[in-house]
Amino acid sequence: MIDYHPISLSDKDLIKDCLSAKDSLNCEYSLGNIICYGEVLGLEVALCCGCFVSRSFEDGSAYYCFPFGKGDVAAALTEIVDEIRRSKKPSLIYGMSESEAELFNEMFGDEERAVEERDFFDYCYETETLISLSGKKYQSKRNHISFFERNNNWSFELMTSSHASECLEMNRQWLNERLSGDREELETEFAVIERAFRYFDDLPFRGIVLRADGRIIAFAIGEELDGDHFCIHFEKAFSSVRGSYAMINRLFAEKALSSYRYINREDDAGQENLRKSKLSYHPAYFVKKFQVSFNNAAD
Repeated sequence: MIDYHPISLSDKDLIKDCLSAKDSLNCEYSLGNIICYGEVLGLEVALCCGCFVSRSFEDGSAYYCFPFGKGDVAAALTEIVDEIRRSKKPSLIYGMSESEAELFNEMFGDEERAVEERDFFDYCYETETLISLSGKKYQSKRNHISFFERNNNWSFELMTSSHASECLEMNRQWLNERLSGDREELETEFAVIERAFRYFDDLPFRGIVLRADGRIIAFAIGEELDGDHFCIHFEKAFSSVRGSYAMINRLFAEKALSSYRYINREDDAGQENLRKSKLSYHPAYFVKKFQVSFNNAAD
């Protein structure tokens, strides 16, 4: 039996230690994401066979991360699969890398198989490309930025915890302006962003804010994945301010992230408009993810 407990900030050192043994550029396997999303989604965590494991529940289904850490990953995976089969609940193991999917299929492929999940591929870009935006294919981005610069009395600041109240108020206004999209999902995201600001000084977050006439009209926040890769978790801007998204995108890369070779801008979750936007920046490569469904666990 795996001895789970509700995730909290006190699990930071355990997660960090286990992540040090994981060779992954997957946005889901970052300290800040695990803790902030974990608290909002009711994540339960444990150390099993020397590895970090987690689970959450939604609408009668169970969701597990792939185990990671310095211990016996295969043994921890076996414990998870045994638990799923005993529970007889529809379940999912998500966020697998290609090598993790291969391990799962070697161990359990006769019954369930891990498969690619394109909707959750992370988009990774060359940092220098996001800064320079050179070439014809980025002409529209440069035009938006030029328009913003010409038509706004703007300034930027590297983010600190002192920006929390202003950024959250801006995010409330942004949320209230959403006329489309999954409201529940957007409110969940808002709660996660609240956690990110609450723990800004406790977790390895970095960010930037963009002002126009002294008012915050955009912000971005993320964390390092490794020495070459930085992951942007959240980027918010008022779409009514032309060029604000393009501006915050380039500004963060230029003013805070130029030491990283790549920037991971996470997945598109299968949203058509978001996919179009992310593809318009021409990713250098994708971080592929795999998952396995145990839809017939109750049979």
